[in-house]
Amino acid sequence: MTPSSFPEAELPLPRLAYIGQVPVRNISAGPVLLYRLLETYPPDRLLIAGSAENRPSPAHQLRGVSHLRFQLLRVRLLNSRLNRLYGSWVYSQAAHRARPFLPALRAFGAEAILGIAHGYAWRTAAAAARSLGVPLHLLVHDHWRECCNVFPWFDRRAEKDFTATYRAAASRMPVSPDMEVCYRIRYGAAGTVVYPCRAAGALKLARPPFRTPSPGAFVFAYAGSAGAVDQRRTLIDFAHAAAPLGVRLRIYQELSLDTLHAEGLVTNNVEIAAFRPVDELYSDLVANVDALYLPMSFALESRTNVELCFPSKLADYTAVGLPILVRAPAYGTAAHWARSHPEAALLVDTDDPGPLAGAIARIAGDATCRHALARGALEAGERQFSHAAVFTVFCLCLRRA
Repeated sequence: MTPSSFPEAELPLPRLAYIGQVPVRNISAGPVLLYRLLETYPPDRLLIAGSAENRPSPAHQLRGVSHLRFQLLRVRLLNSRLNRLYGSWVYSQAAHRARPFLPALRAFGAEAILGIAHGYAWRTAAAAARSLGVPLHLLVHDHWRECCNVFPWFDRRAEKDFTATYRAAASRMPVSPDMEVCYRIRYGAAGTVVYPCRAAGALKLARPPFRTPSPGAFVFAYAGSAGAVDQRRTLIDFAHAAAPLGVRLRIYQELSLDTLHAEGLVTNNVEIAAFRPVDELYSDLVANVDALYLPMSFALESRTNVELCFPSKLADYTAVGLPILVRAPAYGTAAHWARSHPEAALLVDTDDPGPLAGAIARIAGDATCRHALARGALEAGERQFSHAAVFTVFCLCLRRA
């Protein structure tokens, strides 16, 4: 069935209030996902209530939308030695933080509350929805428990609270099929997968921008976060496997080569490109890059994140019409996506350097393979990650309530 086949598609969108700790802003990963999801929502029917510690600059927030701030926590204390003590106190108080701005929500005429299961403000959103007697819609981009720092003796209470909130939500919107299945089993309620999406005005190519690489100058690119040691390790592994093949790695990230060398990089085939807005990134990738690299960590401590959270960079990777090489554990969401879309990505699901080098050589040396993967990525991305496709699913979730 097409989205227009559902009777809900003709219903008006509710007057929606987003309440969350994650800001809605057009910069950085999580906030960008929210910004893109809401950027075409009717601005006169949307209110954004963000926690005061994450106030975006006016240049990066949605225009024409009502905004208000509430005090949830003090970042300095949350990042101190008292983090678990303070986090437990913030958790216990989060449901009460909605009280001061309930009059503003009533004045706005909120007909639904949108929350995100990140940090502590999902409790604030749930409390606001209960007080107003309106539906709660809950987004889940990251595993909520990894983002909620409380004492171990708080775990049982937190798990009980989240289970009740997840079950009571009018719609539950996990970011990946893997997360939907896990949460359905663990919390006893089904969800609707709402993938990361591209911007409404994102680049839309009719065909891949095929380049003819210069001999010995084939360029892979990585565009994404690299804040953790295990993330940087995946880039170093790639550089070492690619160097004997005359392949370079271009990293779009505020990262120092000195840092990579200190952590084990011994080749000179890595270049750092300054982080840039997505439109500029698209243009630079099309002009200067031959293929894209999407790694996920094999480290044991990252397993929960790799198993449940979806690599949002796929939304943008699939927009530029370049072949994609995914290197991820077989249990991860990235590997599952690549395995389900063999026409769109080449998968390496081992941390053995041999298969990685073989996959790099195949993409760099086989133009037919490259072109087929590029076309497949464009088509799969348009179906799953275009703004229209994702926003339609999101709106159906809101209207069904």
